[in-house]
Amino acid sequence: MSAELLKHFISSLQQDVQRLDTLSQLLDQQYELMSRRSSEPLQQLNQQALELMTAVQHNHNARDSLLQQFGLPNTAAGLRQLVSRLPAPLQHGTRQLLQELTLKSRLCQAKNEKSGKLLASQRQLMQKLTGLQSRTSYPAMPL
Repeated sequence: MSAELLKHFISSLQQDVQRLDTLSQLLDQQYELMSRRSSEPLQQLNQQALELMTAVQHNHNARDSLLQQFGLPNTAAGLRQLVSRLPAPLQHGTRQLLQELTLKSRLCQAKNEKSGKLLASQRQLMQKLTGLQSRTSYPAMPL
């Protein structure tokens, strides 16, 4: 197991934990902007969130490749095998990073679902107000 590849693997976990912290804050801001229907700042914020999610996905794919280079499956079982092969001092820290990454991912997912529910309720209200219940898109009008 290459020490350099292992270092890169752990570094990518740390980067993603930080990115998910930032994404969590952006999702809170997104919900607030959606509640106020502030579309211009929302578009900018959504672009930032998309860039973060793209970076997290890129790191995830790179970690999958690294697992395969280590001869492990790119699954949760492969991650557990990798951690079990690490020297004792690294095992604990890496487990913590993986747990933190999992928790923060779930938190971001929950916040995203909350925003989705807000969007769905806003859409329902617009459909009721405009009488367009059977349509799937809105007429060209500012919201």
